[in-house]
Amino acid sequence: MKGPIAAVLCLSLLFSAITASAQFVKSKDVEKMKKRTRIIVVKEKPDKKILKQLARTSPEMANAYKQAIKQLNQDFPESVRQFWTVNSNATIEVRTEKEIEKIRKKGDRTSIVMDCQSLHVKPGAKSRYSKRTRTYTAPLSWQKDPKDLSIPVINMTFIENDPQNPFYIQNMSDNFPDYIDFAVGLRLATFVFNEPEEHKSSAALQRDIKHNAVLLKGKTLVLCKEWLDETFQASVAKGDYPYPIRYVTLEELEQLIRKDIYDSTVVAYVPAGVFSTFDKNAPSMEVHVPVVFDPVNGMPLCHSDISDEMFQAWGFSLIPKMGKTVVGFKKIRNEDIRNFAKSITEGEEQEMSRMGGD
Repeated sequence: MKGPIAAVLCLSLLFSAITASAQFVKSKDVEKMKKRTRIIVVKEKPDKKILKQLARTSPEMANAYKQAIKQLNQDFPESVRQFWTVNSNATIEVRTEKEIEKIRKKGDRTSIVMDCQSLHVKPGAKSRYSKRTRTYTAPLSWQKDPKDLSIPVINMTFIENDPQNPFYIQNMSDNFPDYIDFAVGLRLATFVFNEPEEHKSSAALQRDIKHNAVLLKGKTLVLCKEWLDETFQASVAKGDYPYPIRYVTLEELEQLIRKDIYDSTVVAYVPAGVFSTFDKNAPSMEVHVPVVFDPVNGMPLCHSDISDEMFQAWGFSLIPKMGKTVVGFKKIRNEDIRNFAKSITEGEEQEMSRMGGD
């Protein structure tokens, strides 16, 4: 698949990863959700099958899994209370799936359900090159099956609807979600709901993203040390990037986000997306695009360039057993810093062009 069609697909996928969103928001859903007065966060339970499998090989891993679920049940509602501002007057409750089902049966129309699940893509037709695919969410995975890629997402559903029919899916990184993932995901989602893009083309969205990069000017770029590629060189990044760079540990980044006071900084993050390759042998393609966003309002400001990786993935995706399953970069490289700087320059050029046109 080459030429204009492939280019449009690449741009569309890139923007989906940038906004960390699996879908654009419909205006009618925005209006509907803003009228809701209750947010119900699903309380996660350890999966008995996963626990049983882990216990057979490693009691330590089984305990780590239980502790991770316990921490998730603390981090998820806490981040919703702090960062979900679309329904600013809504009450936040934590409920089990059984409790939510009882509320649903009573005909409730005041609630939105937020659940942390795994997003999957599978082919929908038994043919050599499956063009019909199915995207669906399932209970949160602990260890991903390499043959069926998935990423953790925040599933948002109107309580009266089928849980398998969310009105919005918010992507996060491909790791088992922690407080930072929930906080960043919810802030990005808040921006998406405040700035619905359903009527814009992929090309227009890309122009907006490049134009947003001018907002990086004069701000300190925050980079988490644990998210840097092993070959990353701070001295090289200093020469490539025109503004200050601040390096923090994962713990320091969490504290920065918890305080929610950023003092003119922007944050680099690596969201993940999962898409169909139209190849029944390798139906899923996991995409990672390093991005920079404004932590104050969740606005995506710029992204790295993975077009070569993306074109190769789509080019090979129709050839059985040759399609890439992971595209992009899970760690931030020096090349990504150069791409961020390049976006600033391109944004400035666009701004000057617009001013000249006026």
